[in-house]
Amino acid sequence: MGLGDLPTRGRHGELAEYGARYGWTLVLVLMAFGIIALRLWQIQVIEGDRYYRAATENIIRQVEVSAPRGRILDRYGVALAENRPSFDVYMVPHIFRRHADEEAYALLKRYMNLSEAELGRIRKSVESNRGEVLLRRDVPRLEVARLEEDRLRLPGIEVRATAHRHYPLHHVGGHAVGFVAEVGRSELRELRAYGYRPGDRVGRMGLESAFEEVLHGSPGLDRVVVDARGNRQGESQTRFLIGEYQRIEPVAGRDVVSTLDADLMVIIDEAMRRHAAGAVVAVDPRDGAVRGLYSKPHFNPNAWSGRLSAMEKMRSDNDPFKPMLDKSVSAYFPGSVYKIVGTWAALHDGIYEPHDEVDCPGYYHFGGRRWRCHKRGGHGDVDAFTSMAMSCDVYFYQLAEEMGMDRMAEFARRFGFGERTGLPINHESAGRIPDTEWYRQYGPDGYTRGMDLNSVLGQGDTLTTPLQVAMAYAAIANGGDLYYPRMVEEIRNQSGEVVFEYEPRVRKKVGIDEESLEVLRRGLWMGVEDDMGTASHVKLEHSEVAGKTGTAQVAKIGAVRVANSDKEIRLRDHAWFAAYAPYEDPELVLVVFLEHAGHGGAEAAPVAMEIFDRYLTRDQEFDALEVRLGSTPLESVGGAR
Repeated sequence: MGLGDLPTRGRHGELAEYGARYGWTLVLVLMAFGIIALRLWQIQVIEGDRYYRAATENIIRQVEVSAPRGRILDRYGVALAENRPSFDVYMVPHIFRRHADEEAYALLKRYMNLSEAELGRIRKSVESNRGEVLLRRDVPRLEVARLEEDRLRLPGIEVRATAHRHYPLHHVGGHAVGFVAEVGRSELRELRAYGYRPGDRVGRMGLESAFEEVLHGSPGLDRVVVDARGNRQGESQTRFLIGEYQRIEPVAGRDVVSTLDADLMVIIDEAMRRHAAGAVVAVDPRDGAVRGLYSKPHFNPNAWSGRLSAMEKMRSDNDPFKPMLDKSVSAYFPGSVYKIVGTWAALHDGIYEPHDEVDCPGYYHFGGRRWRCHKRGGHGDVDAFTSMAMSCDVYFYQLAEEMGMDRMAEFARRFGFGERTGLPINHESAGRIPDTEWYRQYGPDGYTRGMDLNSVLGQGDTLTTPLQVAMAYAAIANGGDLYYPRMVEEIRNQSGEVVFEYEPRVRKKVGIDEESLEVLRRGLWMGVEDDMGTASHVKLEHSEVAGKTGTAQVAKIGAVRVANSDKEIRLRDHAWFAAYAPYEDPELVLVVFLEHAGHGGAEAAPVAMEIFDRYLTRDQEFDALEVRLGSTPLESVGGAR
């Protein structure tokens, strides 16, 4: 039966049914296209800007560029701290997480010699998806080459050329120059306002810390184009997408020109070769400029500014002589170098005339006990000159009994003892000049007259720093001006222009009269140049030196005097020597302090005289850089004491 044979109503019914069915299909299709169109409109029109920014950020990365840190130079322009090229490795966590696998972690560990703990910290950084992570600084070129070879298997890993702090003189002057270290989290909260970011370095210790604001500079900004795996694209593509907004140049830090003399500091280091611990301070008495500031044991600031090994950190922490302590500004018993105070006080108050004599039989009776002189057989008759030259204790015992502690403390403070000198670095100690009131407040047994006799010898509770002693002897050498110690000559910008100069400043006039000054000077001259002097065995042939030896007793062991060699090291006496030269026209004051080394005349004086000898006879037209870096094996002595 053909279609024409079907009933008319039946055909129309089927057509109507088919039409209804296809109509709904058409509506559904149109609705689907409508939804897609609405979504496209939403994405492209309403949220277009947001997605554009996200897409742009995915291919354009902003990288902060650290500013080159300013250099620290010595007075002749020799670099004490400078910058050298370095390669640092960074990670972009979200790219590494998206594309990397266990093989990438294994490659990182192998190429960068990571420990399991370091690898664990990297995994946490990747999982936390924080901002850019610094994996390692100052990576050797060989490791960089390996990373570059496998760049495709290490997505999100970048190697950047930066500047790393370098100290050409290594350990020499490490305490004075200081070092830099990564800014801590707690510090960062405060320093962010000044442009610091995670991974930045800040000065620790010495000039690096004291002049951080001058040396640091301002960071710049670099915008680079990367692909989906975090790999940098070529220069042309970067310039096409970013144009002139590619880079904002950093502003370099300024150079600090110090008063230090690098050549002198090397001489000091070599003169201290036989001694394990101590300090040397060298000051120009004419203006208070610090020419040398040296502390031992030393440390290598290159190690502390880079990848400090756990072994080196442990060695430093366990060293009983505390390498990180600057002994030049720490307080110790001064011993007989402090006798200048008693001599001046007695002459000023008229207790003694310069040639008044005191008999020294080798001891002094006071308070029912016998106080010994360091020379058991006695010095015989001594006056103000010979008591200084021979360091006779009996002369000063009698002086202290007549004068009293409070009066001596007053003259000590005139010399600047008992208060900070104003040095801008390393948290110098104020020392301590006790008087009767101090003993009543803090002495376990209060004040007794016997303390006067200890005090005049620089013993008991008297504490001074080597720097304080140097500034006091500088005042004697220059006629009575107590200067602020000056460590910086000027600040220069990167063009070499001087932007600030530091002028010498007199802290105060000590107020010493001319007659007392001449007695002190003559007594100090006799201490070295006269045959009776305690340092006469090391006097120089070409220059006259005025100086005073000192031996500071650290601990009393029983009633019997024990030789230093028979004591434990920590109980041995400290050795001091304070001097200036040339005598007629002083240009350098030296204070040598040797911790637990024994007698000042036997140990400290030879060190000082070697320094004077080499410093005063050196060629003033020398090439300092060539002398130090050409012939001095600094690397080889870096770990020596």
